[in-house]
Amino acid sequence: MKRYSFVFIFVFWSFGSVYGQRFNRTNVFAVDPSFDVPVFNVTVIAGKTAILPCTVENLAGHKVVWTDRFSTLLTYDIGRIIDDDRIGIERPFTNDWNLLIHDVKYSDAGKYVCQINTTPVKTKTVMLHVLVPPKINVNLSSGDIIAREGDTVTLTCNVSGIPAPTVHWYRRPLDHGISKAKEKLEPTKLTYNNYWPSCTYTFHKTGVGMNGEYLIIHNISRYCDGIYECVAFNDVPPAVNKDIKVEVEFPPEIELQNRRIGQSPGRETILECQITAFPNNYNVWRFKGQDLKTTKKHRIEIYNDGNHRMTLSLRVMDITFADYGNYTCVAQNKLGTDEEVMLLYDHRIHHIPTTTTTRKPLMITTLPKTIWLPEPQDKHVDTHIDGNNPQTEPQQNGGITCTGNLVVICNGIGKMPQKGNTASCRNNISLIFVLFKLLLVFIVS
Repeated sequence: MKRYSFVFIFVFWSFGSVYGQRFNRTNVFAVDPSFDVPVFNVTVIAGKTAILPCTVENLAGHKVVWTDRFSTLLTYDIGRIIDDDRIGIERPFTNDWNLLIHDVKYSDAGKYVCQINTTPVKTKTVMLHVLVPPKINVNLSSGDIIAREGDTVTLTCNVSGIPAPTVHWYRRPLDHGISKAKEKLEPTKLTYNNYWPSCTYTFHKTGVGMNGEYLIIHNISRYCDGIYECVAFNDVPPAVNKDIKVEVEFPPEIELQNRRIGQSPGRETILECQITAFPNNYNVWRFKGQDLKTTKKHRIEIYNDGNHRMTLSLRVMDITFADYGNYTCVAQNKLGTDEEVMLLYDHRIHHIPTTTTTRKPLMITTLPKTIWLPEPQDKHVDTHIDGNNPQTEPQQNGGITCTGNLVVICNGIGKMPQKGNTASCRNNISLIFVLFKLLLVFIVS
């Protein structure tokens, strides 16, 4: 049927051309049809409707047809010839023969010709340009990635669109929502919020723009994990984006806020340790070589602090003397193990701090073995006392006995007691002993 239709149209088109020639011959003053709209290009976004204008003056008995870049006949007069219901003729005014293409595809782009069956045939060419919004090809792009510290990670964001889209990369922390601020990545070192250590990025440029479809993270560390977002745009709305979650495995690290905690018997206390690790496989409190579990005596709770950090809490209830000692927080995964010790003690008992500064004890020595005194006023008293021999014969002087290990000084420094001053000398001796004891106490303390 379609074959016969084309034959009919061809015959009719030829008849119209001949009839038009005879009409022109018999009507000398007839005006040939003409296009009153200048030639121009049409640009439309894929998925929209394209309107290709064609306005003809003085058409009279002639006919208008549209053909595509392959010279395929699309319409004749107001009828659609091709088997594509997206194509039609629009006539807002009598002289308009506009070609409509609904739901435009990129394959529709090209040259379209509006023709009038005059002799020779008059034509008007319209170029159709189709813009394609950016699209991310999920099957050719990276999914979520788990890497180890020190690895080099490549993220792929495969995009398409006309014109070629530009790809930009962003990052936000793992524990933040989509509404939180994100950091734009550049092919330089990045310090996130002035806290995270630098991460080094490079970009592989496959299209137009500064950044490309490939983001390379060199020597990745735990501080480079996060949600990586690629955004593609080519000035044809809307822009498209894709999130890629990157997690970095690293061995556990434990932090203790306190290493010693005191509590009285009969009360309860809480021991806490902060564990940072990925993955978090095994975390436990250990006491006297035994892993603790939740019982009437102990209660273990875990709090997720985000960003691969957690708090492991141990509540010890109704404390007895058997509960005092060292508690060990242990964290372990396939990359390593870490542990820290916390001491629980009875705070009523004074404990010497683990780190003290000891003072060297003072050495108390005896008096010099030999003491020489000034010459006494009484020439009958010996001025030399031998301290090496405690049994040395005592010296008699005014009722005062002087031995080898003791020198009595009274009535003036370095003078032996005088006759008639025995009581005064005794008082001075007592005073000297008291002062000597006080001096020893002061030195020892």
